[in-house]
Amino acid sequence: MKKVNISTTEMDKFAGKWVAIFNNRIIAVGDTLNEISPLVSKNINDKTPDEKLATAFKVPYKDEGPYVL
Repeated sequence: MKKVNISTTEMDKFAGKWVAIFNNRIIAVGDTLNEISPLVSKNINDKTPDEKLATAFKVPYKDEGPYVL
């Protein structure tokens, strides 16, 4: 995982990668979802509000449509 702080408008730079997005900023990039999982998931017993978690997204290549999970 590589931590970054880049606007989501530059998401095309990360085609084929998993990104963690928080407050319209890309905060981390990884080759697999597992790499960024500490930023996008929590333990079931953790009482931290979900608003504090980033969102995971796999950036499609230019010639691909969106990924549906």
